[in-house]
Amino acid sequence: MKQKKLYDYQTNFPVNPQAKTDSHEAKAPFIDNGSGPISPERYYSLTWMEQERTRLWAKVWNWAGREEDIPSQGDFFTFKIGRESFVVIRGSDHKIRAFFNVCPHRGNRLVAEGSGYLQDSISCPFHAWSFNFDGRVTSVTDKETFRKEALARDLSLSEVRCEIWEGFVFINMDWEAKPLIDQLGPLPEHAIPYRLKDMRIVRRLTSTWDANWKVGFDGFAEAYHVHCIHPQILPVFNDYHSQIDLYPNGMTRAITKFGEESPRLENDETNQGLQALMKEVGIDPEKYQNKPSEVRAAIQKAKRIRAKQLGLDWSEFVDGQLTDDWNYSIFPNILLGLHPEGANLLYFRPHIHDPRKFVFDIIILMHPQKNKDIRPPSYMGLPEEADLQVQTSAETIEVDWREGGLGELFDQDSYLFTQIQEGIESAGFRGAILSGQEQRIGHFHAELDRYMKAP
Repeated sequence: MKQKKLYDYQTNFPVNPQAKTDSHEAKAPFIDNGSGPISPERYYSLTWMEQERTRLWAKVWNWAGREEDIPSQGDFFTFKIGRESFVVIRGSDHKIRAFFNVCPHRGNRLVAEGSGYLQDSISCPFHAWSFNFDGRVTSVTDKETFRKEALARDLSLSEVRCEIWEGFVFINMDWEAKPLIDQLGPLPEHAIPYRLKDMRIVRRLTSTWDANWKVGFDGFAEAYHVHCIHPQILPVFNDYHSQIDLYPNGMTRAITKFGEESPRLENDETNQGLQALMKEVGIDPEKYQNKPSEVRAAIQKAKRIRAKQLGLDWSEFVDGQLTDDWNYSIFPNILLGLHPEGANLLYFRPHIHDPRKFVFDIIILMHPQKNKDIRPPSYMGLPEEADLQVQTSAETIEVDWREGGLGELFDQDSYLFTQIQEGIESAGFRGAILSGQEQRIGHFHAELDRYMKAP
């Protein structure tokens, strides 16, 4: 491999070694999570899964949806995490609240999974008990038939905490948990130039994969496997020289260069993949005279010029943000890739009862555009026919991973993860051994262990 040198696991490869300490691209101080193996039981044990239900999912901030999906009074959507279902609804005071999707009378689900509109109340379909949008009970059918002491209990819906950041609605079952903003670390400041609140979901896929949710998260939290599983992107993706940043509360970031060939290829010419990226931003590859290693900088320069011509203000972005994938993990189960044109959100949710399955959501967000010349880079995976005006939020498309349709890279990973799940359960596997390229995985599991060991 060309450009290969002695690897320093504490510093890895800063994308800009000259970045000032207050710059968003500055390398974060190293956090040492040790080098011990990761116990395999957490990936398949029912006992571990049950403990996660009470010690993890009931304590952390879970992303439920986007606030623009419920713009008016009575608009609602449901959200599921494991066995729990929640109703997220906008009230008459325009405030968004979230409740367990369960009637306090006999435990029936209040609304079917999905989204919709309720005119003036939440009514249980089982016995027609009714509740205001703030959760207070308004009607108990045949109230006179209940003993007085039975109705002396709290009859309101069970509310959970609900907080919003940049249009993302999060819920938390733990009323003692720290505020959402504390969990997000440096992300709120780093994300300012992207204007995530103004983005809209243009593509929403969901699929149930045959692996534990942590197998999914681990797999997408590192680029170490790319040269084996996704070699087709190496011409435009430097999988080796990544900057990995570890932050408190289990949060991480990886900055990986697009527009730069992987050093594993050892190619001295401007390959066809780089030429295609150049064409996307108006550079004629036949007239390009510089080195292949300078293509990334050329694309950044061209993007700034093109953005100005299209009336886009990209002045707050550093050069690296114009080409690279700035990928943040939000503990425990979100990977958020940021680009000036849009964002990719990967969401890993536990199955309702099977530790060997997880629900995988692929979300692509974009700024609504009327100008058809404004399109995301091809590596974001948005289909050509996607509606970038985003007049309505994209419907959820359910995909069977065995039939494909998630996108080339995701389809490749879906088969890989089933093999990982089987291998992890082998008597011959003694626990994961992590390289410096996999530090995000170690950081995630260190934080997970803190939750799991908490009293």
